[in-house]
Amino acid sequence: MCRLPAEGFDEILTDPVRRIRILRGPMLYVACSGFPLPVSRYWSLFESVEISDTELGIPGAGTVRRWLRESPEGFAFTALAPKAIAESGFRKTKENKALIDEFAEFAETLKAHAVVFQGDKTFKPTKATKTAIKAFVGWLPSDLPQVVIDLPAWKPKDVRAACGKKPIVVAYDPLLEQPPTPVVDFAYMRMPGPAGHRSRYDEESVEKIIEHCRGLEVEEGFCVFRNIDMQANATSVREKLES
Repeated sequence: MCRLPAEGFDEILTDPVRRIRILRGPMLYVACSGFPLPVSRYWSLFESVEISDTELGIPGAGTVRRWLRESPEGFAFTALAPKAIAESGFRKTKENKALIDEFAEFAETLKAHAVVFQGDKTFKPTKATKTAIKAFVGWLPSDLPQVVIDLPAWKPKDVRAACGKKPIVVAYDPLLEQPPTPVVDFAYMRMPGPAGHRSRYDEESVEKIIEHCRGLEVEEGFCVFRNIDMQANATSVREKLES
């Protein structure tokens, strides 16, 4: 269980979901982006996953029903938006609208806690791209779950500024950046690897991630590992938080 600092406990959920709901503290989920091991084993090790298949295509209805049926009670899903949206420069096009509508229906069926729109490192902060992001977040349908924007080439504060007053959560890497402000009730950390996808976080980095997670003051938080050793790193963080 994730034992984060708090003055009191609301309830403890033990089996099958190893999670603590804390009276004045975060509900923290440690997850992987995609399933790094067979799904049936993943359910027993983690309480959340960021669905990454959706970058390339929306899973079929049968797959979604199976995930919902087989996952433990209280399991939290999030999902990556189709990458074609980012590749277009987050433009307001008919094609992107169709992708977003399909993705929104999928997220609703999955009961996703959040949806993540991820740019790549070539999408840099310029006057034009800041205008594009502002227009894009204002264009998104209101029935989406919590929207998370992850732009690796931007500073979180610049993403926050581009989104204006929209209730958008900005993803961040706690080893590199301070969380964007204001952080009121939802935080989303994405861990790409210290030196890219094929790298692994060492023990010192894991301890820093844990220290940051324990200091969060939000209602709900996600720490999602995306590197090649995501399973090992996520397991290490989860076990140390639960100890």
